[in-house]
Amino acid sequence: MYGINKNLKLHFIGIGGIGMSAIAKVLMNLGYRVSGSDLGEGETVLKLKKAGAEIFKGHKEENIQDVQIVVYSSAINSENPEIIKAKKLNIPLIKRAEMLAELMRLKYGLAIAGSHGKTTTTSFLATIMSGLNLDPTYIVGGLVKNLEDNAGIGKGELLIAEADESDGSFLYLNPIMSVITNIDNDHLDHYGSLENLKEAFINFSNKVPFYGVVALNANDKPSVEILNKLKRPHKFFGVDSKKIYSDSVDYLAKNIKDGEDGASFNLHYKEEVVEFKISLSGEHNIQNALGAIVLAHSYGTSLIDISKNIIKFEGVSRRQDKIFERKDFVIIDDYAHHPTEILATISTVKNRYQNKKVIVCFEPHRYTRTKNFWNDFVASFKDADKVYVSPIYAANEKPIEYIDSQVLVKSISNTGVESDYLEDTNEINKVFRSYKNENAVVLVLGAGAISKIAKQIVKDELQ
Repeated sequence: MYGINKNLKLHFIGIGGIGMSAIAKVLMNLGYRVSGSDLGEGETVLKLKKAGAEIFKGHKEENIQDVQIVVYSSAINSENPEIIKAKKLNIPLIKRAEMLAELMRLKYGLAIAGSHGKTTTTSFLATIMSGLNLDPTYIVGGLVKNLEDNAGIGKGELLIAEADESDGSFLYLNPIMSVITNIDNDHLDHYGSLENLKEAFINFSNKVPFYGVVALNANDKPSVEILNKLKRPHKFFGVDSKKIYSDSVDYLAKNIKDGEDGASFNLHYKEEVVEFKISLSGEHNIQNALGAIVLAHSYGTSLIDISKNIIKFEGVSRRQDKIFERKDFVIIDDYAHHPTEILATISTVKNRYQNKKVIVCFEPHRYTRTKNFWNDFVASFKDADKVYVSPIYAANEKPIEYIDSQVLVKSISNTGVESDYLEDTNEINKVFRSYKNENAVVLVLGAGAISKIAKQIVKDELQ
C-alpha cells in the first residue's frame, strides 16, 4: 500500500463496521482518499465523516464515483448494487482481509486469531506495546477504552491486528507472530465441520516464518490437537486452574485471584515468576492476557515491563461493558453470542456480583447459528437467575422452520432456569424497569441490535 499512488480513491462498502472502519482510518491517516457507504449513520460513521471520509447513506450504484478500489467485508453479498457497479466498471474488488494483509506486508505483523477473545487479546497487546513506546499501528474489532479508538497509526515497525476466521479470509495474512486464543465450532456454515475449521487454523499458523512464533492455548483441546501438523515454532500458555491438554506449558498462570475489580495471577516462565494484574475478571480473560503476553515477550520486551503496562488496559466496548450503575442495580453489555461465550460471561458476572441476581437479556444471532448450537445454547444459561430471549437477529438470513426464540425459551425453562419470551427486542426496557429497584445485574447479550437498543434506553430513561 505504501508504494501505491496516494491519489487513488478507495471505497468501503459497509464502512461503519468495526473492522472496516479501523482499516479506513489507517488508510486515511496514511494519506489515501476514502469514501464509504453504510445503512446507518452511527457514531463510527460520523467520526469517519468528520475526519474527511466521503460518506453515503445506503448502498447505491451512484456511490461508486471516481473510485479505483472497492473494499468489502464478508457481510456484503454479491447482489449489493455497489458490488455490481464495481464489476461493471472493472474496478478491483478487495476483501477487507486482503487490504489488511497489504497493510501488514510492509510491517512486522502480529496477528490474533481464535474463535473467542480475539478483540480482547488484540487490545491487551496494543495497550502493552503502546505503553512501551513502540508506537505500533493497531487494528482492533472493538473500541479500546484506554486507547480511545479501534485503530491507530504508529511510526513503529509493528502492526497489531485482529484476524477474522469467519470466512477463511484470515489466510490472506502473513504475520511474523500470531496467537490462537482457542478453536470452537463456530462458523460451520462456512467450514462445514470442526475438522475443516481446525485445518484453516493449521494453515494460518503455518503462515508465520520459520523465525516467528505461534502462541497456543494449552487449556483448549482443539488448539493442542493441531500441534502434530504445525510446522512453525510455538509456545503454549495456560492457567493451572483449568485442564491442561499439552505436555508442557511455557507461560503458566498460577495463584489466580478473581474479583469485582479484575484479576491477578503469578506468571511462571522458566525460572522467572512475575505478578500480573488485569482490569478484567474471568479465567477466559486471563487466557486472553496470556496470549498477548507471549507475543510481547517473544518480541523482546521483559515480563516486568509487560506487567507494568498491561494494567493500563481498561477494557473494550461491548466486552463486560458496564453501561449503567446506580445503587444496587447494574446493566452490563456484552457481545457474547456463541454458547461458549455466553457460558463464560454469565459465570464471570455471577462471580463478580455474588450478592446480586443475574438477569440475562439475550438476542440470538442468525438462524443457522441458533440451529447448529441449539442444545449448547439451552445449556449455556445455567448460571442465570432468569433469562429473557428476544426474536432472532436474522443478519440477512432467511428463517428456518421451528427455529425461533419462543421454542428456545421453552427449552431453557425445561432445564430449570426461569425464562420468558420478549416479542420485540425493545421490550428489554420492561426488564430494566422491573429490576431497577432490586439488587440485580442485567446482562445484555448478543451481536445484533440489542446493544444499541439497550444504550438508547439507558440514555433516554435511566440517566
